Amino acid sequence: MKLRTPQQMINFLTDDRVSELADMVRNRFGLNFSSERWKDLRSAVVRFQREDSSFKTPAECLEYILSPTVGTDDLEQFINRLTIGETFFFRDTNALRVLEYEILRKISGRGSGLNGAARIWSTACSTGEEPYTLAMICRRSGVSAEIFGTDIDSKALIKAREGCYRKWSFRSEDTGFRDIFFRKVGSNSFLLDSSIKRMVNLSRLNLMDASVPVALQDMDVILCRNVLMYFSSAGVNSVLDKLWDCLTPGGWLVATPSESGLLSSHGRFEPVNVGGVLLYRKNENYVPECRMDFDGFKFRDDFKTSFSSAAEQFDFNAQLESTPADFVDLKFPEPEIPVPEVESVPEPPVIPRAGNDGAALLKQAGEVRMHGDTLKAVSLYKEVVEHENPREIKAAAFLGIAGIKADSGLTDEAALWCAKALELDRVSPCAHFLLGQICFQQGDLSTALAHMRNAVFLDSEFIMAHFLLGNIYLEQNDSNGALRHFRISMQELDKMDQDDPVPCSDNVTAGRLMEMVRLVQQQLVQ
Repeated sequence: MKLRTPQQMINFLTDDRVSELADMVRNRFGLNFSSERWKDLRSAVVRFQREDSSFKTPAECLEYILSPTVGTDDLEQFINRLTIGETFFFRDTNALRVLEYEILRKISGRGSGLNGAARIWSTACSTGEEPYTLAMICRRSGVSAEIFGTDIDSKALIKAREGCYRKWSFRSEDTGFRDIFFRKVGSNSFLLDSSIKRMVNLSRLNLMDASVPVALQDMDVILCRNVLMYFSSAGVNSVLDKLWDCLTPGGWLVATPSESGLLSSHGRFEPVNVGGVLLYRKNENYVPECRMDFDGFKFRDDFKTSFSSAAEQFDFNAQLESTPADFVDLKFPEPEIPVPEVESVPEPPVIPRAGNDGAALLKQAGEVRMHGDTLKAVSLYKEVVEHENPREIKAAAFLGIAGIKADSGLTDEAALWCAKALELDRVSPCAHFLLGQICFQQGDLSTALAHMRNAVFLDSEFIMAHFLLGNIYLEQNDSNGALRHFRISMQELDKMDQDDPVPCSDNVTAGRLMEMVRLVQQQLVQ
């Protein structure tokens, strides 16, 4: 008998039953799998069936998962195959710097924990890199803290408790902490110091559970980064309501810039710029903008229609029917965009070299960066700019360095390298996008807006630029502009394979980004 391929087995799972599975996963776990992502559900069923010999076919396995008799442990193992934990130590050092110096050090000894300890919760800790990073920060700063890490993935938590990590978990540019808090136990493995492990309490938690354990109440700081995008619209509101209740008055929620739209539409957290980083505070006296109607649409209290220039004053209903090209045809006044001074990035000496070598080095730098060796990548990029190469090649190298600096949270340095790239290539949409992203993270919305508008003017199909523009307009209480750019991003996303990563998105797939945009759109028009 000829064996069926995994793809053939996937095809035996009917749309009706997969639709029921999507409903169950959404209702019980809050995870949103639209029809574009049913492939992920089918693949998870096949993997689960192949690893459990008690099921002869994926269809039989699916029937069990959907049955009232499914075991809790079995369902947990299935859910483990649906979640993705993408993390590394000291990820986004700029946000961590602000958290350490502007929040944790100031509340040390005055927190809600025992003897004034600061209580900190990493809500989706995956394999432990985030809560252990927090523990290392508190250790070096002398901050007394009670740190908690939770995740729905029980296998990830087992790895977190082991505390043994490979080089891929150390992708931050500065890895000096590895020599202090880790011991090398193999050619590619590092074991975390047991004193740091003891500082973190790890436990499994489904954020959609009816109640949060008492141990997770009265938090001073909650980190919920790259989490909300996985939930349905109802799930987002439910999770954020729980986090609000778990925070002490004046407590802080840390999210990512890409999730700011979901937090703004939720409306209960007060956005605050702290040291150039946008955080969210539980301020019980915070009152969003008054409710208003616009051409029949009902907007939440925290939005109002405002127009920043004559170019933004357009007919809303007509704009909803327009194409991305209509946006490009709009004539914006040339914005005044402050570009960072670049004197602190020294001009390297020029050494004659064949131009073709520069392109090869760029490719090599990109490859080693993909494998997590950022130090080697920076060295290769610098080698490109130190030799005689075409302007566009050198500009790409400057932008590569800027991207690595930004990924490491070194936003000021990233802005300087971006400025060098723009000196050589003023029409680089990627350079404008990265500068806009940095300004947005730092709370400089007007400069972020100018750079993002330049990015979409230069590339009208730049998905992430439209997505970030939508988030910027939300922060400026311009629901009109936000909806327009979210609509354009959806049009462009619809052209992509749903499993492909969106350029400049930190490997978020098109399907996942579409779900996030839909969530914000639903909140805006409900």
